[in-house]
Parts: sequence; structure tokens; C-alpha cells
Amino acid sequence: MNTGLDVGYSHTKAVSGERRAHFPSVVGTPDRARFSLNGNADSIILIEPQAVAVGEGAVMQSRFLHRREDRRWIESPEWYALALAAMTELTPAHWAELRIVTGLPVAFFDDRALVRDRLLSEHKAQREGRGGQVFKVLDVRVIPQPFGALLAATLDDKGGIVDKDLAGGRVGIVDVGGKTCNLLAVHRLSEISRETASVSAGAWDAVRGLRDWLAREYPDLELRDHEIIEAIIARQVRYYGEPVDLGAVLDSILEPLAEQVIAQAGQLWNGAANLDAILISGGGALLLGPYIARHYRHARTVADPVFANATGFWRFAQRLAGQ
Repeated sequence: MNTGLDVGYSHTKAVSGERRAHFPSVVGTPDRARFSLNGNADSIILIEPQAVAVGEGAVMQSRFLHRREDRRWIESPEWYALALAAMTELTPAHWAELRIVTGLPVAFFDDRALVRDRLLSEHKAQREGRGGQVFKVLDVRVIPQPFGALLAATLDDKGGIVDKDLAGGRVGIVDVGGKTCNLLAVHRLSEISRETASVSAGAWDAVRGLRDWLAREYPDLELRDHEIIEAIIARQVRYYGEPVDLGAVLDSILEPLAEQVIAQAGQLWNGAANLDAILISGGGALLLGPYIARHYRHARTVADPVFANATGFWRFAQRLAGQ
């Protein structure tokens, strides 16, 4: 099973054919709702290799949450639980062989051997309500994370090139994640290292900014981080049942973040006139994309930016399998 895996600081995404996984990158204690009319369908509870709740179920039910933003988290049990949970989302089979393409932020790309060694093995997992599963990972390729969005735009589902202009051109990618924004320049699908960098700005900066504002203006409204993300996307929050418009305060938070990214892009790409296109991707593209696109007339947010990297990873895995 060819798999694109994107374990981000904000959300975990995975793609294998028509199967998709998408959940918050949160691990918590395996507390359960005592009663639920909807069957708690969003809950992922792993009972092997250790009992933890993952994703939306952890956000809503767990008493204690673990969410990390440091570089070493790829060595943590939380990262491993997220990767295993994604595998269990993609297939219920008791045995599966996987070939995985995944990515790392450009600033952390030197850690690719750690990720490869962590995944290239046989993994056992069990979800609540299921039998045990074994995932044998036969191959792992780790590429710079923003490449995923470019590959999603240039390859089809069989791994063939469908956009020769992008594949043969000079393209800038702005990949807005939870903690970092990756800027990657590519010529004919090869990285231009001198025009590639990371900016320490991402969706979690917006979360922290809105949390501080809410603490001042609505001190009795307590929201967890991923609930704040939902409020940012909706551009409103409910307070005693009434909607509160967040448009103005979000502009005051998001525009300076976008300016920080644009300033770094200016240092790398000057005015970006020599780039054929700028692609904006990542979950944060929905937040910062409109501001960046106003600055660069040839910039555009890619289709399905949240899944763009994972989709590109999977399509690259398809291409590798066909070679």
C-alpha cells in the first residue's frame, strides 16, 4: 500500500488512494464519553502499543493532552502514536505492507534518517473495537515537506507528470504549517538551496494571539487550542450561545504574520519576478494565503491545501512504485 504521511504539529494527514486520514496532532489519556448518541465515531483509541486517545477524541474527552512543537518530537511516543493512528485509519486489515513517503520542514531535513529509521520496521497496533494489526513498512522516502504540494500539482494519481509547465519551471512554494512556514524554491523539480528557508511563524502563532485576546475580552470563555483553530477558520466564536465576529481581531493577528513570511520571501526571492508561480499550501494557507496572494500577483493557494503535501507524497510513492 503506497502511502503519503504528513505528521504535522497541528494536524496529521495521510493518503492512500481514495482513503484519507485527518485528525488533530494531539495525544491524550484514553478517557471515554459515558454516553453518546453519535457513537463517538471521531474517537481513535489505541490500546496497543499503549492506551492513548488520538485526535478529535483526545481534544474532546481527555483530561490530559500532549501536543509538542519541538524538533525532537519525531523521537517521542506521541509522534509514533500519531503515525500509527494514521495507518489504522487508512486500512482495517490485520496485515498490511506499506511504502511510505513523508516529509520534514526544510530546517529539520537533516533529521530525515531518524524518521526513516523510526518508520522502516514492523509495527503492531490495536484500536479499540478491532483486532490487532501489523504494518510492515518496506520502504520510506523522506523529502522536504513543501515538495509535497508541488508534487500534488504536477503528478496524477498514477505518478505521471500532468503539468509540464510546473514540472519544468521555476516555482516557489510557501508551505504554512502549525509552527513553521517553509519557503522552497525549485527549478525543474530540483531544490534551489540558496532560495530555501524556514520562518518561525505558523498557525499556532495565530492561536496564541487569539487566545490572549479572548483571555482579555472574554475571560470566562475557556477553549482548547484546536477549538481556537476552529474559531479562526470560522472567523467567529460562540459566547453564551451568541456569535462573536472575530474578523477584525484576526486581521490584526494574521496580517503581521503574513508580513513576516513575505519579508523572508523577499530576502530569498527578491520580488519573485523570476519565479513562474508561487504555490501556497498547508493548513495555514487558509489563514495567510489571502494576504500573501495580495502581495504576489502570480501566487495562488493550491487545491485542497490541507491535504496537498500528503497527496503529493502519495503520488510520488505511486511514481516510485512504477519505476
